[in-house]
Amino acid sequence: MIGGARTVAGATAVLVALSVAVWLTVASSDEARVAVLAVGVLGALGVGVAVVWQPALGPALGALAGAYAILLVVDDPPLDGRAAGVATALVAIGELVGWSRELTSATRDEPGNAWRRPVWIASVGIASLVVTAGLLAIVDLARLDGLVIEVVGAAAALVVLVALVRLARPAP
Repeated sequence: MIGGARTVAGATAVLVALSVAVWLTVASSDEARVAVLAVGVLGALGVGVAVVWQPALGPALGALAGAYAILLVVDDPPLDGRAAGVATALVAIGELVGWSRELTSATRDEPGNAWRRPVWIASVGIASLVVTAGLLAIVDLARLDGLVIEVVGAAAALVVLVALVRLARPAP
């Protein structure tokens, strides 16, 4: 069963990478479409190689991110939620490849451990989506001017200062 789970995890990583490449290609303009597709498919192929040879994972994820970068440079779209989706997909791909590589070892999981890693991958993916979407919202707010933004910025600075003071206190 370990070989089957390893194959499923690796194939899922490649499928997610191909989905990102297709998604970005569909979202791009005619000018960027060929380059986005070529770099995205190169990244997906790299993910397939990384399932067997771990050092290929970094360049593969970089190529997928490069496909998004090409879309941004050529099309110059406004700030949108695609960045959060791409970041989440990259995290999920990395985790799936790592899990696939872990399943090649001869060690057996403890009973009941079979669902912990998929739950971890889903949790990390959701967390990266929330963090990235939050950062995009903050960046979008930063483009605005006015008193409300100044108050939000001052409140954020106060929260950071309070957290630093609490962390600096010696433990009782």
